[in-house]
Amino acid sequence: MTNETTLPDATLRPASPHPLSPRQMGMMRHLSDQQWARLAPAMTERVTALPDTVLSTRGKKLDYSLLLLDGLVARSVPRADHDRSTFVALQFPGDFVDLHAFPLKKLDHDIVALTPSELAVIRHEKLTELLNDDVELARVLWSLTLVDAAIHRHWVMRNSSMRAFGRVANFLSEFDARMTVALGEERDRYPLAITQADIADATGVTKVHVSRTLRDLREDECCAIRNGTLEIICRDRLRKRGEFDASYLYFPEPFKTD
Repeated sequence: MTNETTLPDATLRPASPHPLSPRQMGMMRHLSDQQWARLAPAMTERVTALPDTVLSTRGKKLDYSLLLLDGLVARSVPRADHDRSTFVALQFPGDFVDLHAFPLKKLDHDIVALTPSELAVIRHEKLTELLNDDVELARVLWSLTLVDAAIHRHWVMRNSSMRAFGRVANFLSEFDARMTVALGEERDRYPLAITQADIADATGVTKVHVSRTLRDLREDECCAIRNGTLEIICRDRLRKRGEFDASYLYFPEPFKTD
């Protein structure tokens, strides 16, 4: 990377074939085959990161953006006391974790790997060339940043108008839905590399409320968290308890909800 990056040099390597085509990952399904064929060759580098690696620091000038290929990444805002940070968004495989850095050049939050992660790098100089020549590709990538904004609005609504039980159920329903799209299939178990404190931050409730709600969701046979794994016991019941409607996620085909 350039000297603007916070990444250790050892984490950067030339791109190599990925087991699953990123074109088939999550939100990348919004791109046509032709659009992916133009974008993919521009991502000539890969970044690998261990848990808690800060991929970019708020206020740092950036000349690249990252596409998450594997793992789980958070957008995190450091607190004034610097004791810990509050994560304000989650990114899943198939998500650009910082595409908004392309027009903004720097971010107001950190990008942090929550799990062992792999990301593809695209330099903004190359991205400019692509978008200047392809208005439709520019529109699709712009729409992905608008989906991020829609998710932020949903989080604000959830955390300001729902009770603690509903907030946590809604958050876990979103996690389940986005993992389904990221992996291309619905599963009953997912690794959940976040703590109860993280869930409390994401939902605006206390850790005590999170612990009580997780117990209630388990007893209600909605879901259970055991040994870092989210087990979906009854997806319909979990979504009903969380008043979950996935339309704000604007999923690509074949995962559309409308």
